[in-house]
Amino acid sequence: MTYEFPEELEFFERGFGYSSEYDHDEGQFSFLMDYGTGEKLIFTHSPFGNNSVSVKLFQGAELVFHIYKEQVTSIAFQVWGREQILRVYLDDDSNNFLVYFNPKPRFKYCEPNM
Repeated sequence: MTYEFPEELEFFERGFGYSSEYDHDEGQFSFLMDYGTGEKLIFTHSPFGNNSVSVKLFQGAELVFHIYKEQVTSIAFQVWGREQILRVYLDDDSNNFLVYFNPKPRFKYCEPNM
């Protein structure tokens, strides 16, 4: 199964750079947003490992959160007012998976009700 995702240039145009986790040969596409305040957001997606996405937020050397999900169907940039967002769509999951990256990093995801 493949999924839709933004081109690398779209990440760069929004202020991201490559993260140290980036490995094109292994199909791991990883981008870093450094806020210059000690906060760093790493967004990684891969068509391997069941179409996965990983989101990490660091404050200095401390990991604030790390979310990993599989069965990605689409990744898209969106703008809501002043906020810029990476929205992740998952197979059989209508919940919001939102990675806010500008002006301030934050994350929203609600597990589906069983």
